[in-house]
Amino acid sequence: MASEEQRDTDNTAGGPIPPAGLPTGDGDTESEWFDEWFRSDFYLKLYSHRDREEAEACVDLILRSVTRPAPTDGPPRALDLACGPGRHAISLAERGFAVTAVDLSPPLLAFAASQAREAGADIRFVRSDMREIDFLNEFDLVLQLFTSFGYFDDHADDYSVLQRVRASLRHGGFYALDLINERRLRRTLIPRSVKSVDGTDLTEERRIVDGRVEKIISIRPPDGRTRKFVESVQLYSPETIEGMLYDTGMAPLHWFGGYDGTPFNPETSERMLVVSQAL
Repeated sequence: MASEEQRDTDNTAGGPIPPAGLPTGDGDTESEWFDEWFRSDFYLKLYSHRDREEAEACVDLILRSVTRPAPTDGPPRALDLACGPGRHAISLAERGFAVTAVDLSPPLLAFAASQAREAGADIRFVRSDMREIDFLNEFDLVLQLFTSFGYFDDHADDYSVLQRVRASLRHGGFYALDLINERRLRRTLIPRSVKSVDGTDLTEERRIVDGRVEKIISIRPPDGRTRKFVESVQLYSPETIEGMLYDTGMAPLHWFGGYDGTPFNPETSERMLVVSQAL
């Protein structure tokens, strides 16, 4: 079941997304990079190339890798954690899942809800910090995709997220975690890139510092006022992720290096998509 804070913010695709102000525990998310960046109007512009076709391929791959439960108490239940603009949540709903989609960003939840309405997808949207989700034995499948893990400065917070994911899964349920492949990134990191999207100039400067990949995003819209945002994500090796998953009660079953189902190669794969099962 969702916590009191979560129940206060539950909405289906047909309702409004609640305003900011949800308590998020000990961390002060108002000062953390992801809170500011994911509230920005520019986030969706930067990642506009991430489309429904890519999301469909990713969801199809995951569903081919898991055993869908026989219906006993209704349709299978899925959680899209850090759902962003909602592409994967909509794809799951269209495949017959009862979907809950969680994100911290009110603008992204509002956008996802509008997309779900257009698609006719019935999705429950919840605003919550991923460290504070409080579901218990509710889901057959949890997705955490597009490098939405490793945001926090404290390694213990990432570990806590995995513990909460495991608590949310039914016994035998599945968890799909999608990360950047650290080893390849260290060899291929592009320090600086520039592009223009709908008249907005976007400059991205990247570096790896203390085991984290950091990106400074400078955005200059047509009005000429430049704004800067930061992304900072902890890089995890496959060995570390495997250990963290086992430690939190989930056994890795499948490792993919891309959404096309290519087997994971720690030297050459761009992505590290791990599908685990709750023990």
